[in-house]
Amino acid sequence: MKSKNVIEIASSRIAQEGSSSVVQTKSKAKINFSRKAESEFFVDNSALAGFTGERILYMAIRELIENSLDSCETDRILPKIAVSLKLIDPLNDLWSISCEDNGIGIRSDKVSIAVCSFLTSGKYVEQQQRGLFGVGLKMIAAFSTKDTDHPLRVWSKSTEEASEYYFELRTDIGTNKPIVLTRRDAKPKESILRGNSGFRIEAVLRGRLSPITKNKIYDYISQTSIVNPYAVISFLTDDGKITFDRRTTIMPEPAKEVLPHPADMDLKTLKKAIGNYVLQKTTIQGILCNSFQKLSSDKAREIIRNAGIEVKQADKYSEHELIKIVNICRQTKFQSPNVDHLSPIGERIFTVGMNTERAIFTRKDSLISDDHSQPRISTKEMKPTLTGYSSRACIINNRPTIVECGLAYGGNLSYFKLYRFANKIPLLYDEGSDVAREVISEVELNKMGVSKKQVKEQFSGLDSRSDRAIDLLPIHIFFHICSTKIPYKTAGKESIASEGELKKYMKACLSDLYRKVSKQIRREMHLKDAENRLKLYKYYIPLIVNAISESIDISAEDLTNSFLTLVDKHVKREATNPRTPNTKAESPKAPKQNHFVQGPHKDSRTKETSLVAKSSKSLKLKHIRSTQEKIENFMTSSEELD
Repeated sequence: MKSKNVIEIASSRIAQEGSSSVVQTKSKAKINFSRKAESEFFVDNSALAGFTGERILYMAIRELIENSLDSCETDRILPKIAVSLKLIDPLNDLWSISCEDNGIGIRSDKVSIAVCSFLTSGKYVEQQQRGLFGVGLKMIAAFSTKDTDHPLRVWSKSTEEASEYYFELRTDIGTNKPIVLTRRDAKPKESILRGNSGFRIEAVLRGRLSPITKNKIYDYISQTSIVNPYAVISFLTDDGKITFDRRTTIMPEPAKEVLPHPADMDLKTLKKAIGNYVLQKTTIQGILCNSFQKLSSDKAREIIRNAGIEVKQADKYSEHELIKIVNICRQTKFQSPNVDHLSPIGERIFTVGMNTERAIFTRKDSLISDDHSQPRISTKEMKPTLTGYSSRACIINNRPTIVECGLAYGGNLSYFKLYRFANKIPLLYDEGSDVAREVISEVELNKMGVSKKQVKEQFSGLDSRSDRAIDLLPIHIFFHICSTKIPYKTAGKESIASEGELKKYMKACLSDLYRKVSKQIRREMHLKDAENRLKLYKYYIPLIVNAISESIDISAEDLTNSFLTLVDKHVKREATNPRTPNTKAESPKAPKQNHFVQGPHKDSRTKETSLVAKSSKSLKLKHIRSTQEKIENFMTSSEELD
C-alpha cells in the first residue's frame, strides 16, 4: 500500500515537471516583435554606409566633399570647397571636422530633415549622382550625437532665400527625428557665407586617425582634384594647409533625371508609376508611354494585347494582371536606353586633370620635426610626358553606362598606379577585387609596342614589389565609370563588379590607349635604352684608356675626352634615328668632331703609311685608330646582342 502511494506521488511529480517543461518550452519559443527607427538601424549597421572602425573620419570627409560638389554642379557653379580636420581632444580621440562650399544651399525649412533624418533625400531619382543612399550627412550627425555632447553647427544660405540661417542640431536616434536646439537668422558676427549662396557644417566626431587612414584622406582629396580640376579644394589639418587651385573653368554638363527603361521594369516600378497618376483617370497604355523611355503608344498597345488583359483605368488592375505586363516587357526587345542624360568627365577636363596631377606627401625633414609652425605636408606635381584619353558608351544591366579611360606616362612619374573612379568619386579600397585590376592584367603590353622582356630590362631597377611588367612602368592608368546605377560589389562603394560586358568595353578603351601612345612610349623607351648604353660605355672607357695609355705617349685625360665625345655622338645618333646603321665612315658633309676619324681616301692613307714609318708620333696615331675601331666594333656587337 505504501509502495502504491509512493508510485502515485512520483507519477504526479513527473506529470507536473512535464507540464512545467511544456510551459517553459512555450515561453522560450515566444517571439517579441519590435520596430527599429531608420537612424538606429544605420547606426547599428554602420558598415552599410562605410562608417567602420578607422574609416569614420575618411568617410566623413568623403561624404562632405561629395555633397558640396553635387550642390555646386546642380546649378553649374564653379565649386570652391574648404575642408578642415583638427584634433581637439587627444585623450578621447575627438576631432573637429568642417566643410564649407558655395553651392545652392538648403532651404531653412528643410535643413534639419536633410541633415538628421535618415532616408530623406533628394537623390532618390533615376539620375547619375555621386551618392548611393543619401545617408552620408545623416551618419555624421548620428555619430556625433552618439559619441559626443557637441551639437552640429550649420550655416545655410539657399538660392531661394535671401537670408543666412544658423542651426544647432542633434539626432534623436530612437525616432529618426531631428532635435533643433537653435534656429535663427545668422547674426552679423555669425554670418560666414560670403557668396550669394552656400552651406557650412561643423561636427565633432570620435575616431582614430592611423597613418594609413591619413594617407587615404590625402589620396582622396588629390584624386578628387584630378577629375574635378574646375574646383578649388583646400584642406586644413594639424599638419598644415594645402590648396588645389582651379586649372580650368570648363565644367561638364550636369546629369539629368531620366525615365526608367521598360526592359528593367518590375512590379514595384510599375505600381509606383501608376501611383504618380492616381488622381488622373489614365489608362495603363498612357502610364506605360509617359513613365518609361523608348516605349511608344503602339508598343504599349502591343504589350497590353500580348499580356491578354483588357484595357481599363490603370488603378483598377490587380497585381496578377500587372505582373503579366511586367513579364511581357521582360520578353520584349526595346531600343537601347538614352545616354545623353549622363555626365561624363570628357576628354578636355580629364586631360587637364591628368596633366596637373599633384600628390600629397608628408615631409620628414629633421628641421620641421622640431618646428611646429612649418607645414608638414606638401604637394608634388607629376607633369607626365604624354597623356591619352579614350571612351566607350555601353549598356550594363539595361542601364546606359559610359566608360572613360585615361593614361599618363613619363615625366615625374616613377611608378605604376591605377586610379578608379565611379560617378567622379575616387575608389581607394578593395582594388584587388575591382574589375579595373582584372582589365589591367588581361590587356597585354604588346599592344603598346613593347615586350615584357624590354620592360623588365629597362625598369627592373626601380623599387617595385611586383614581378608584373606593367607594375614596373612609370605609368598611371585612370578608369571612370558613370551610370545611373554603378554595379558596386559591396555597400561600401569601393569596388566595381564585372557585370555584363563592362570588362569588354574597359579592355577596348585601354587597348585603344595603348595603341595611341605606342609610338611615343617606344621612343621614350629607346631614349632610356640609349641612356643605359651611354652609362655602359662610360663605365668601360676608363678601363680601356688605362690599358692603352701606358703604351702610347698621350695623356689619359685627353684620350678619355676624345672617346667620350665619340660615344656621345654615337649614342645621340642612335637615339634620334634608331634604324640608322652603325657605320665607321662619316658623311662627306659632316664636320670632323675630333682628330680620331679615319682619312677619307685610300691613296692618302697609303701615302700617310710611308710617313708613319718615319715618325713615332704617327705610330701613336695608328695605335689610337686601331683602338677606336675596337670600340666601335664593341658598340656594334653590343647593339646586335640587344
